[in-house]
Amino acid sequence: MATIERPADDTPDAEGAESGPRYLLARAAGQRVAIPLEESREILTVRALTRLPGALPWVSGLLNLRGTVLTVADLSLRLGGSACEGPVVVSEVSGRKLGLRVERVEGVQRATRDEQPTDAARSADGAVRGMAELPEGAALVMDVAALQRAAFADA
Repeated sequence: MATIERPADDTPDAEGAESGPRYLLARAAGQRVAIPLEESREILTVRALTRLPGALPWVSGLLNLRGTVLTVADLSLRLGGSACEGPVVVSEVSGRKLGLRVERVEGVQRATRDEQPTDAARSADGAVRGMAELPEGAALVMDVAALQRAAFADA
């Protein structure tokens, strides 16, 4: 388990940028994705999951996180790729947690400008809320709240 370190808001990151939101960067479906840092809690190594009968195809299953049941969604499957076996990013919005399985985690970066919204045709059915311009290139910004709504719709 890795806790996500958050530098003080007024501290420049490694690239020297001092403004713009921070994102946890990862790979899913071969694409670079960005999870808002304020919605990211920790990163877990690969664990066996308990399948959830009747769940959406991209909901991988459940895992026990220190006595709490955590639903895990496979971002690669959600974005149209193949299932992945990488780490799980524990995200939280409005007090509700969701694990996001990714191919790999790449680090934390601050956006170089404001997030650019995506249109409905490019939103992966609501999973993507925009594009972030980062020092090392663009990334899809995941809409964690929308992913939660979809994953827990049948709960």
